[in-house]
Amino acid sequence: MGITTIALHVEPGTLETVDACLAMPSAIAEAHAAHVTALVFAAGMFRDASGVNLTSLTEQDLIAREDAVTVHVRKVLESRGLRFEVRGRSSFAYGVGEVLADQMRVSDVGIVSFGPGADVGRRFVASGGIFTSGRPLLLVPPGHVAASHPSRIVLAWDASPAAVRAIHGALPFIKRAEAVTVVSVTDDKEFRQGQSGVELAHLLARHGAHAAFRPVQRGRGGVGAAILDVARKVQADMMVMGAVRHAPLHNLVFGSATMDLLDRGPTLPTLLAE
Repeated sequence: MGITTIALHVEPGTLETVDACLAMPSAIAEAHAAHVTALVFAAGMFRDASGVNLTSLTEQDLIAREDAVTVHVRKVLESRGLRFEVRGRSSFAYGVGEVLADQMRVSDVGIVSFGPGADVGRRFVASGGIFTSGRPLLLVPPGHVAASHPSRIVLAWDASPAAVRAIHGALPFIKRAEAVTVVSVTDDKEFRQGQSGVELAHLLARHGAHAAFRPVQRGRGGVGAAILDVARKVQADMMVMGAVRHAPLHNLVFGSATMDLLDRGPTLPTLLAE
């Protein structure tokens, strides 16, 4: 299965920030000849993507801004020869976290711009896409410029159901990549037969991917830091990982790679699935 449809959230902001938000989704859509459904609505509850205080704007100001950004998004996508539609938020009867998730259910992948210090509204959008859509969500750091399709991908593999779903959701990217590195933190858990990163690399090779396995040690920085270190070393331009939602007490005692990622924001485009 390839990528035929992309659900994209566009936060109304300056045209510069909107152009940055559109860069990677447009590159992916071009590579896969995919349809883009762009959802233009303000998720930020206090500040928009450009840092403007939303509480100082009237409802009319917000509507005018969304209308202007909608026109701009149409022009950008049309100029790139993409098939697309642009929508706003159709109803306020449900939360912002459900708007993108609903569209993702009839898409192959969702994409949002997501950085450090994201407020509660943007976290609702990201969490809804990850945990309630049933589809993979790609978090892209604000300002990330993608000139081409991802070519070096790191897969965080712990043999969990979430990791399995994330990697299978990322297959359209994996099969086109120049190099794929499967990373397992081998001192974090014991891998039984059928769970090893080597066997996963063999599976991906049968799909036509250029995959290799790389075991690492947890180290003092934790699992996330160990995997990010590999991503830096191989100059990865995408990371894929499973997303797990634990109870707050578990996060406090044991930590959570997913929550850490949402707290600090991704340093490179990161595809997640639950």
